[in-house]
Amino acid sequence: MSASSRTTLSRAFASAIALAASAAVMSADHAESPGTDADPAADLADVFIFTSPQSGAKTVAAITFGGRAAPRSRIDGSFYCDPNVLYTLHIDREAPNGTFDNVPDVEIRARLGTNGKGECGLQLENVPGAGGTFSGPTEEVFTSPTGMRAFAGLRNDPFFFDGEGYAALVASFAAPGQNGDVVGAFRLVGNQPRRDSFANRNVSAIVFEMPNVDLAPPSGNFRPRVRVWATTARLVS
Repeated sequence: MSASSRTTLSRAFASAIALAASAAVMSADHAESPGTDADPAADLADVFIFTSPQSGAKTVAAITFGGRAAPRSRIDGSFYCDPNVLYTLHIDREAPNGTFDNVPDVEIRARLGTNGKGECGLQLENVPGAGGTFSGPTEEVFTSPTGMRAFAGLRNDPFFFDGEGYAALVASFAAPGQNGDVVGAFRLVGNQPRRDSFANRNVSAIVFEMPNVDLAPPSGNFRPRVRVWATTARLVS
């Protein structure tokens, strides 16, 4: 599971998000170009960051990849375990004057790889509060030297989107004399039952937790916010 030093071809699929102390936020990136879709292991879908349900003193970060964009036919494959893809979560901490410089203060690196038996595992490096690089098998929760939990494997895609409604909305704009019916088409608003085109679809995920004091160390009464974004890079010889 050790990472080797090789040239990287970076995929700039990053989306920046801001985190307040108790907020749960996400950034989505679906329906890519054909070239990006052809490399699902390196195709980022979403970045999630939220307060741990088990402890208000911890923050959970999740990177999903390899999902399929609605309204395409459902494709549920296996977990994408590609040792040649580097996943990086970038963290920019707020300055005391309330500004961000959009330069990462911390870069968390994740690599997947297989052992001699062909079993896949995850290695995480530079996770705040983890106590060092740590690794474990996929499809089960494992912990860092300091007890921070991590997981990699297939999960029900948490992204919520009404693909059918989106297609209907686009069609309504195209109809003569129509300005688009957002409430009537999209079942994300209004009083109609919600419709989620991503429900029960599998997506590959890397998830880990961090202590808040290590993610964004306070200074006196100042508790900085953070901005996070993710990138992938394909390693080539």
